[in-house]
Amino acid sequence: MKQTIIAAFFCMLAGIGLCQNKLSIDNVRSVYLRNSGTIKDGDQIKGYYLFYQSDKVDKKTNEYTLQILDQNLNKVKDVVFEDSKKVELLEASYNGEQLGFLFKNGDTKTLDMKIYDMTGKMMASFSNEIDKKAERRLALAYAVVNNDENTNKNMFGLKGQGFVTVFPVKEDGHFTYHLEFYLANRKQFSFTSEDEEKFSVASYLGSTDSLLLLEVIKKRPGLSSNIVAINLYTHKKQFEISTKGNENPFVPVNMTVQKGTGNLIIMGAYYEPDANIIKDNSQGIGVYVYSTEGKLVNKSQNSFTGELSKYFNVRSNGKIEDIGYLYFHDIIQAADGKVFAVAEGYKRVADALGIGLNVLSMGSRSGGGYAGYTKMKVTDLVMLELNTDYKIINAKIYEKNSNSYPTPYADYNSQHALALIMKADGAFDYEFTLSNADKSSFSVCYNDYERSKDFKGNVFHSIRYNGKSFSTDQINLGTKATSMKVQPAKQGYVTILEYYKKDKRIDLRMEKLN
Repeated sequence: MKQTIIAAFFCMLAGIGLCQNKLSIDNVRSVYLRNSGTIKDGDQIKGYYLFYQSDKVDKKTNEYTLQILDQNLNKVKDVVFEDSKKVELLEASYNGEQLGFLFKNGDTKTLDMKIYDMTGKMMASFSNEIDKKAERRLALAYAVVNNDENTNKNMFGLKGQGFVTVFPVKEDGHFTYHLEFYLANRKQFSFTSEDEEKFSVASYLGSTDSLLLLEVIKKRPGLSSNIVAINLYTHKKQFEISTKGNENPFVPVNMTVQKGTGNLIIMGAYYEPDANIIKDNSQGIGVYVYSTEGKLVNKSQNSFTGELSKYFNVRSNGKIEDIGYLYFHDIIQAADGKVFAVAEGYKRVADALGIGLNVLSMGSRSGGGYAGYTKMKVTDLVMLELNTDYKIINAKIYEKNSNSYPTPYADYNSQHALALIMKADGAFDYEFTLSNADKSSFSVCYNDYERSKDFKGNVFHSIRYNGKSFSTDQINLGTKATSMKVQPAKQGYVTILEYYKKDKRIDLRMEKLN
């Protein structure tokens, strides 16, 4: 009893609920849960942001609210403004110091970037006219924006610098890319691919304090995957690494910065020499270490028939039995020197509904739209442990219920291209990784759907590493809310956000992980 009174006393001294772990927000007229997110420094949670329509001023004008919360769900700042009802938040991101919001304004026909600090003060604002070329870029980039499961597709934070958008460009038979850099303390600048070939498609790979890293797929000379680095200070290409050549072609999937050296650790799939990275099967998992000048420092290859076959039943085409191919979500460098890679399985399977629809359409004179014969299936979560030479020394499968991802692209695209589409569309179950400051412990979190006697519904899982061993925990997510989202929280917790459309209310609460 005495300890409870003392704890309550210190909560009062701390002002508004240092110990607060619940919050309700009223007058939420319209919101997409993708318009909310976490404010993170690395894997450390510093707070949250929410953007929603808070009122209707007149037929043409809405009131909007940007709300910033601290890690304990205390309100830090409400930024309230009026703007056209045709304002649409495309994406939002946090870069370690600032919040960036990318808006499309249908009235002014502009693409607007607004950058705020953690107190809600606007640091910078940029506005660009949406001309015909920009309209085509946006149409390619945001075919669907009102999907709560979407992750950031085209806007990404640059740590302490600002933000970048990566847009596809299709002009005059050429398919390339365009970058727009929004820097809080410097001028906005653009970078457009000047490659001569007609096909040069970029996807975000990662960034450092001075470089933006892209994976760029090119068709000439021959299909290749390339790593392109853009210098944030010179505004020029720092280096370009073609993974095609005498050595095994390499398709990067994830990257991180190596502790102590600042080198780039890049992980992905490698192929046989002269392989077609779209059609052919990969040979294994590669880890490549590059300097910030683009020089290869170290590499390690783990083949499906060698290192990986010790832990999985692997077919000759590189598919792991019952799991499929692996998509890497995160690379974790723990305090004890161990390196862990978080992956999730996916595979192509027959789509009975699609086959049936195609059979029916062939028998109909009216024809109809194409339904694919196959669909994608998301399978189990996989944790790999690597030594200091990036060789796999252990692996564990965390089984979960499979879920289907129907897409018309399943029949045609490569395993790598399909994984990127699935990632952008929120098809994977992996959610995030949490850790303490020195990464002596961390938690990998993912969603699942359980069908048991005791519970039927969504379940949130965590895999926790305490520096010595792994343990698991789960939270059952039964809810009557219109929509729900689980977000990372301070160490040992997650935050659950629920939107009740009828009541025009958002509820946030923290749940403790064991």
